[in-house]
Amino acid sequence: MREFEIVVATDDEGGIGRDGDLPWRLPADLAYFRELTTGDGGNTVIMGRHTWESIPERYRPLPGRRNVVLSRLGVHPLPEGVLQATGLEEAVALAGAGGQVCVIGGGAVYREAVLRPECSRVHLTRIAGRFGCDTFFPAIEAVEEEWVEEFRSGSRAGHGVHYEFLRYRRR
Repeated sequence: MREFEIVVATDDEGGIGRDGDLPWRLPADLAYFRELTTGDGGNTVIMGRHTWESIPERYRPLPGRRNVVLSRLGVHPLPEGVLQATGLEEAVALAGAGGQVCVIGGGAVYREAVLRPECSRVHLTRIAGRFGCDTFFPAIEAVEEEWVEEFRSGSRAGHGVHYEFLRYRRR
């Protein structure tokens, strides 16, 4: 399996979502997400079915990227051009050889992906505060022997929220 990266935003407790939605409104993070996952084109985003369904219909599929939706349930009706896989290995294989592959959620997909040796980087937006999340990302810091922080943007603020961009790479 080829290398892939994770793109995620968490609160101070590692929360990534609440009731199937983002619990914060942060346009700067959405722009950063778009920049990371679109790149120069030819990139692939891999997401679970619940993450797919949480994206407002008018934004699906995510433009300028190959969209792959994971569903253990098998066939799930998706728009033309959106690929479906039953597991992470199959999803990464569907990405082909070109472009960057980004795993973008949700919780179960992140838990599997972060443990895979092919996961080379994690792009993390750390959002200050607790947002009562019900879905979580596994803590990178808990496996420090495997991950090293290679970038930290410093504190920023927007829409009443403080945040920073971090990037970890696997040792």
